[in-house]
Amino acid sequence: MEIKFPSSIAPLNERSRIFSYDRTLSLDVKEAAKKIENGIIIHDISYAGFAQDRIEAFLVEPQGVGTRAGIVFVHPGPGNRSTFLDEAKHLAGMGNCCLLIDAPWSDGARFGSRAMASAPEELRLWYIQMTVDIHRSFDILENFPRIDRDRIAFVGHSFGALFGGILTGVETRITSSVLMAGVGSFTDVAMLNNPGLVGKPLETFRAVMDPIDPIHYIGHALPSSLFFQFGRNDTFFPRQKFLDFSGAARDPKRVDWYNADHYLNEAAQIDRREWLGNRLRLAGTSS
Repeated sequence: MEIKFPSSIAPLNERSRIFSYDRTLSLDVKEAAKKIENGIIIHDISYAGFAQDRIEAFLVEPQGVGTRAGIVFVHPGPGNRSTFLDEAKHLAGMGNCCLLIDAPWSDGARFGSRAMASAPEELRLWYIQMTVDIHRSFDILENFPRIDRDRIAFVGHSFGALFGGILTGVETRITSSVLMAGVGSFTDVAMLNNPGLVGKPLETFRAVMDPIDPIHYIGHALPSSLFFQFGRNDTFFPRQKFLDFSGAARDPKRVDWYNADHYLNEAAQIDRREWLGNRLRLAGTSS
């Protein structure tokens, strides 16, 4: 199937078609195991993917009846579906259902090897498939029993925040998003991991990746409210890249800076939990 990529000035509806997919395709959700910890159920599941044959995930929910809010978590690299597990268990105790996925970069060596070996056009198609895989996680939440469809959120860190920037612009089910240490261009990430990408190859890479860069989507995040979290001591990206990304978003948004590096700190986690609790009307948070 040929995909036509719009110019950088194309309207959002044209850009969004890049990430369209057939929602009638089976998610083929399978549960490998289940355990209960202090009233919290942790389902070890997987579902069918495009960038990966199967996406492994944890679905974390409270025991008992009643409706729950839902949050999709996407980890940074290095990281995996366990990165936010403790945070998810805490939020589940407040009445939330959390879906934490293993993104392709959970296997850092394998991901890096493929990314470095791929031509820009191949990498772009792979990233589109990753976006669709994450997008389908909201289909899982939407069809999970007792999920309140008016209380759906996304949390993404670093590379996860870039994909979150896209999804908040094309997925109207998301009502709240926390984006940590993210930037608006996949080229910035490529330059960080491949300092040898310079000159004409860099110009080509930037032009090829431009249609899917998050900075083109983040400004269309309504109805989602955004919370950006950045570290003042981040050595991965210059401060201006963070300002550009958050600056491209419309209100309502919140931008906080922490005395921390790229992976932030406990203060950021506390603020994130409180903000999500208020946005999703979870138990134990102020109105």
